[in-house]
Amino acid sequence: MKSGKKAGIFQDVWKTAGLNSRTDKKKVTLREMIFGYFLGPLLVLSMTSVVASYYLTFYRTYEDVVNQRVFLTVLPLISVIPMALSNIVIGIMVGKTRTKQGKARPYILMAAPMLLISGILVFCIPYFSLGVRMVWMVVTYNLFAAIANPVYGTSHYLMVSLSTRDLDQRGKLSVVSNIPAVAGNGLISSIVMPLILGWINSAGSNGVMQNRWQVVMTMFAVLAFVGCILEYFFTRERITEEDMVETDAFAEAGKSAEKDKRQTTATSGKVSQPSTLQQLKGAASDSYWWIIIIFYMLYQTGVMFKGGYVFNIFCHEFFQKVHIFGMTLSADMAQSVLALISGIPLAAGMLFIWPLANRFGKKNMILAGCVVSIAGSIVCLLAPDNFVVMLTGQTLKGLSSVPGAYIMMALFADVLDHLEAKLGYRVDGISMSVYNTVLTVVNGLAVAVFNFFYDSAMFSHKGIAAFFFLGFEIMAHGILIIVVSFLNVEKNIKEEQELIARRKGQI
Repeated sequence: MKSGKKAGIFQDVWKTAGLNSRTDKKKVTLREMIFGYFLGPLLVLSMTSVVASYYLTFYRTYEDVVNQRVFLTVLPLISVIPMALSNIVIGIMVGKTRTKQGKARPYILMAAPMLLISGILVFCIPYFSLGVRMVWMVVTYNLFAAIANPVYGTSHYLMVSLSTRDLDQRGKLSVVSNIPAVAGNGLISSIVMPLILGWINSAGSNGVMQNRWQVVMTMFAVLAFVGCILEYFFTRERITEEDMVETDAFAEAGKSAEKDKRQTTATSGKVSQPSTLQQLKGAASDSYWWIIIIFYMLYQTGVMFKGGYVFNIFCHEFFQKVHIFGMTLSADMAQSVLALISGIPLAAGMLFIWPLANRFGKKNMILAGCVVSIAGSIVCLLAPDNFVVMLTGQTLKGLSSVPGAYIMMALFADVLDHLEAKLGYRVDGISMSVYNTVLTVVNGLAVAVFNFFYDSAMFSHKGIAAFFFLGFEIMAHGILIIVVSFLNVEKNIKEEQELIARRKGQI
């Protein structure tokens, strides 16, 4: 009874008129794309990517912490456990949530203060004893990584699949909504942040460096707060609204046994609420769902190994000083230049990837990206200490990232529709829970594994940096070429959407 009352109160809060979406059109609008799917997420993902990529770089400004080498390896490793559990719980909560504002959007708004507070606390460490500071690092990092970030991420990455069933609009939204993720990891984390690091590292002492870190990250946290507000008010869950309207109609029509029976059957088209375990079993019974999960597991591992933290270490190993075009570049500047060069084709890709995907198919573009990625990595490995060779290889790798960055989420949305047609109910929440859990585990393990080998006296620092930054993706994308070749969800997606519409009485 008490839980029921709490659920009722939770739903009543979201009936407040002031919390309504600022977009009321049946179709996705340009304003919705700009503020809800681009600007808002850009502000949030810029902050989350910088924290995820550079929190260990910040911790290394504490020399006594660095001397505890095992701590910097174990922290991301042990944090995987609460992060994974949190993603599972939050995914289940989102899947069970039904409010006037949808099931995902409320969590975007709730994430705003969480990201603001936790983002600041990660970098504002009191000057206490070593033990106290290490405990502070563990607690505050997990407040961010195991609570605030999953609350936002689970709901944010569901928005494309919940926004519309129109395949063309969904494709455009997939491109627009992934620009912030690309910009966060590419432009902000790998280009802008190294330049800021140059300013931070120019400080005369570690104390001043830490103060500069705090100023920078407080600004990022405030922008993330604003971003959550924008994304919440300028998005809309049209697919969730279909189910809400349907549920309300049946509530008004009465609760006869026959209607209840029809409501729980897949062929009736009425909204049912299967248990979380049933949803997981239903999703896991489909091969397409597994292909998506495997793709993101290997793809995200590669992203982590070539991300800001490992990227920065790679450049410090190979390019302490680079003389090119009459200029001398430091390692941080070299990172910015390499990231910029790889970012140009990635940024330009947003203009042509969807027309190509329409013509050749989303799956085929993903496969082409994997092939080009392998070629780019091989070019880089031919001479990893040659800056010109690296520029060439990184350009190829930037081009190869376009399909995975911009259209894979549209394929994920297609798979969720396919599962709805197959099962009779949606599995968004549990699917995103598994998706975020996989990414969380991958992110934690990737950093921990890299630190373990890089800090080991048994291996060459340069060799380890080159393998993880360049070599891993050759193996990972080779596997993905085989796996993704079986992802044929596009062939019947229109027919499956028509089936869903007939069940709902829409056609």
